[in-house]
Amino acid sequence: MVTRDDVAREAGTSTAVVSYVMNNGPRNVAAPTRQRVLDAVARLGYRPNATARALASASSTVLGLIASDITNPYCSELAIEVENSALARGHSLLLGNAMNSDERQARHLRSFMEHQVRGILFVGSTDERRSSHEETSSVLEGNHTPLVFFDRPASELGATAILVDNRGGGFAATSHLLDHGYESVACFSGPAHLYGVSDRLAGWGDALEAKGMKVEDHEVFESEFDRYSAFALARDIFARPTRPRAIFVHSDEQAFGIMTAATQAGLSIPEDLALISFDGLKESSIVLPRLTTVQQPFHTAASLGVDVLLDATPGAQEAPHNRVLPLELTIRESCGCR
Repeated sequence: MVTRDDVAREAGTSTAVVSYVMNNGPRNVAAPTRQRVLDAVARLGYRPNATARALASASSTVLGLIASDITNPYCSELAIEVENSALARGHSLLLGNAMNSDERQARHLRSFMEHQVRGILFVGSTDERRSSHEETSSVLEGNHTPLVFFDRPASELGATAILVDNRGGGFAATSHLLDHGYESVACFSGPAHLYGVSDRLAGWGDALEAKGMKVEDHEVFESEFDRYSAFALARDIFARPTRPRAIFVHSDEQAFGIMTAATQAGLSIPEDLALISFDGLKESSIVLPRLTTVQQPFHTAASLGVDVLLDATPGAQEAPHNRVLPLELTIRESCGCR
């Protein structure tokens, strides 16, 4: 690896002069000397050590992002928006895929901190059981790197959380189905221990009660937040003598699996089964029928998250707080609208 010393020898200058040229200061360098250094850099293919420069200047142009599971389209779509927002502000992004493992998440955190990233963002729901993130909490103990959490509360580990109105979204989706005249709306939820699930479930219940219905008279199903688990469960549900006529689904990913199971069972959507889901993934606009969904504000959340990190005071411990963004119901055909 070519070093600054190599460049200095090649240019016939001191390493300090090479540093002044590469960093445009703090001292001026005569034009002929500056050109000799630049020529030496070009001949040797020297690349400055970004981490070392960050340490020296107490700043970095790199952010870290840890996804709970990057194969989940929700995580990947939000991660892309975060990267776009970071690049637009002159910053690069390091990606860590935790695969829902506390150990993997802690390892990525250590690596990002060793690389002196400007800040770290977390994407994806977290397990609400305290024992599920003990290693992560240990790594973050005494941490002064700015942190932003998407879809997990700030009180979990401190710093800033950018959340959405999960309860309000569940209420809007279920109310829309009830307004179509369906006498019963089932709920297809995610795992109960994940953040956000209880709020979406509560919003579903709120809508039923607002219509004078008893929540306990309506079915609740639970699967992982992926299309494969949802498909397997839905296939069993549709094989029963009786089945739901309308379902509020906690994620688009689950809805895609349900739609496939419905097709295999010979059911038409929305004629035999009405669906509204949650997230607003790009795929929801091209499946047939197109999916009515509660739209997550991916771009707004990502832009806000990056701004929070870049506006944070380096080395300062920020007080934890939550910022809740509104949601919109994107109406298409799967609910029965035309």
